[in-house]
Amino acid sequence: MLKQLVDLLENKENGLSLSEISRAMKAQPSAVLSMIDLLVQKGKLIEIGPDGKCCTTCGAQSDCNLLAARGKRYMVKPQN
Repeated sequence: MLKQLVDLLENKENGLSLSEISRAMKAQPSAVLSMIDLLVQKGKLIEIGPDGKCCTTCGAQSDCNLLAARGKRYMVKPQN
C-alpha cells in the first residue's frame, strides 16, 4: 500500500489532503496517516500547507490559521 500511496501522489502538483488520499485509497484516515507519517520520516513525502508552501520549513505551524482551517497536504518529495 505504501507504493500505491506514493504512486497516487506522484503527479499531484499541489499534493492531496489526508481525506482526499483516504477516499482515493478507500482506506481509513488513521491507517493512511500512519503510512504518510512513515513516508515523511523516510523522506519520500513532504508536508505542505494549503497554500502549497512546505510546512516543515515554516516555523509557524502552531500558529497557522490557514493550516488549522484546511489542514496539511502531502506530496512526493521533489528529486534534486
